[in-house]
Amino acid sequence: STNAEREGYTASERTIGGTLDAIFHNAPDRIIMTTFASNVHRVQQAIWAAEHCGRKVAVVGRGMTNVVTISRELGYLDVGYDTMIPIEDINKYPLDRILIITTGSQGEQLAGLTRMSLDEHRQVQLLPGDTVVISANAIPGNELFVSRTIDNLYRHGAQVIYGPSWGVHVS
Repeated sequence: STNAEREGYTASERTIGGTLDAIFHNAPDRIIMTTFASNVHRVQQAIWAAEHCGRKVAVVGRGMTNVVTISRELGYLDVGYDTMIPIEDINKYPLDRILIITTGSQGEQLAGLTRMSLDEHRQVQLLPGDTVVISANAIPGNELFVSRTIDNLYRHGAQVIYGPSWGVHVS
């Protein structure tokens, strides 16, 4: 298990919610967030934070879309009536009213965030001023892929929020 050899305890998953709220409230423009698609509670916290500051939520990436769709159908995600929008509608709203939740927290070649960072995504182009939240730590062996993605995000003028100092991930 990742981090099994580390001593002590990890912080509660609940601590992420307050951190996301603060980041989302202070982000001047669009927010793009990535996490493990299987972490339904983290996705829920992102949706709640978006709702708290009046942002619409669009989902990108096959894995993330599947998990969100199934989780909503099974009642595992609590989402306001008009919170979710199709990715095709993101340009109908001001930048400061959008959250995009996507795949790619590990720098996977075909994942949403990686494609965005390489200008290869069909639906989302990065803009200077975007805030990108990487709510995951690199799994051992993926550090180079994650670092390349982060570098590319910075080259687009995005503010990139990641790593232990931001408190956007617990193990």
